[in-house]
Amino acid sequence: MFTIGDIRNIAIQIERNGEETYRRAAKAAKDPQVAEVLAWMAEEEGRHAKWFTKLKSSKPLTAEQQEMESVGRSLLQEMVKGNTFLLDENELKNARNVEEVISRSIAFELDTILFYEFLIGFLDDQETIEQLSRIIKEERNHIQQLEYLEAPAGCDPHDSLSCR
Repeated sequence: MFTIGDIRNIAIQIERNGEETYRRAAKAAKDPQVAEVLAWMAEEEGRHAKWFTKLKSSKPLTAEQQEMESVGRSLLQEMVKGNTFLLDENELKNARNVEEVISRSIAFELDTILFYEFLIGFLDDQETIEQLSRIIKEERNHIQQLEYLEAPAGCDPHDSLSCR
């Protein structure tokens, strides 16, 4: 239903938005450790965008696939209209503190993962599926990094006993 081109264009937009948001958050962070992790995350999102830019299909589209491409493009455009998985340019400026930035970043990462998992169901090229799965894994790692930043000092967010 979706072509590699459709997926590539939407994914690049998502990753670039994430990169920009993390860069702004890193500049706004007062805690050097928070700034360092957010800068690292910006680099990761930029790397993902570059990967998606290189994503090409070597298979020519059949007439049926070309028709489905049109349907898929319309559906993706409808999904993007709501911007449910894209952070607004002004959200960071309106954040009251670093904790709020981290919370919004976690939500962004979760939404991105959900979107990529949705897209996997429409792919039939195993190599592309594996690469997108690897990026999903990296996005989950980003969430872990953010959870550690969000946790009180000495608290492991994955060990409820250390947070009491």
